[in-house]
Amino acid sequence: MIAKYGVSGYIDIKKTENDNMNIAIINYPNALQSPVHGLYELFEMASMLCAVDNPINCSMLTLNQLSDFEHSGSNKFDLVILPPAIKDDFYLNPSIELLHWLKIQHDKQAILCSACSGAFILAAGGFLDKRRVTTHWALVQKFERYFPQVTLDSHKILINEGDLITAGGVMSWLDLGLEIVALHAGPSIMVQLGKNLVVDTGYRAQSYYEQFKPEFDHGDDAILKAQVFLADGYVNKIKISVLAEIGHMSERSFLRRFQQATGFKPTEYIQRLRIQKACEQLERSKKSFASIAVEVGYEDASACRKVFVKIMGLTPKEFRQRFMR
Repeated sequence: MIAKYGVSGYIDIKKTENDNMNIAIINYPNALQSPVHGLYELFEMASMLCAVDNPINCSMLTLNQLSDFEHSGSNKFDLVILPPAIKDDFYLNPSIELLHWLKIQHDKQAILCSACSGAFILAAGGFLDKRRVTTHWALVQKFERYFPQVTLDSHKILINEGDLITAGGVMSWLDLGLEIVALHAGPSIMVQLGKNLVVDTGYRAQSYYEQFKPEFDHGDDAILKAQVFLADGYVNKIKISVLAEIGHMSERSFLRRFQQATGFKPTEYIQRLRIQKACEQLERSKKSFASIAVEVGYEDASACRKVFVKIMGLTPKEFRQRFMR
């Protein structure tokens, strides 16, 4: 039985005969069930591989259901995992009971882990204050509005701060699970597990997958007019004075309000619009990057390439190889 606010279970990874690794996966309201159950299976597979590779110091996993974390008594967990969710009604307003339980576990030296939107729950409990963390690239502006005191690096797919581990995208629970396996069963078991699952275990960044989707519901109508203008006019050289005139304000006021509304300076915003369009062309066409660079507004392909690598973390060639089918 999995309770609505419950710990879905705990997993014992026996590293030695006297050293168990107890992992709690929180099945909070609207948590995706694929990571809740998938992490069980991932750790179970890791334990099986470990048993074959080092039968003296490893054993099979045992899964023990707990009806709900409030009644888990004095159970101490080594790791607590908050999986992703799509609906935001709970992770934006987590229960006081869950936050209190997380604090108890953290005080008992548990490592707190999150994937994707699970970071919002950790941040709401104050666990991420002045820490470097990641979450889904599409949730960046929302996260920064709610938790400006947290240092967010959404380009990373996983950040391990010792007592806190955060992972980025919806499927980053796989990266999180592999990280935990590497930490507690060894890198060789993690690599073998990745091969069995047919998933990458080498370095990758969340920036590879980012898409530029600017917000338009910020409530500043003057800035919205400028954004609408840029949606088609991004390929042209545009002066700040022209954008300010569209919103009937001074350049200084425009720069301040534009960044406040969108999270970007106008030049950064235009760059990201252009690079997003370049990504779409690389995915869908066989055009040369030089011709794509011209189409999205760059006179010099090398300048476009530099901006592309800075934003995406891949060269245009690497991006095309990864995403073009």
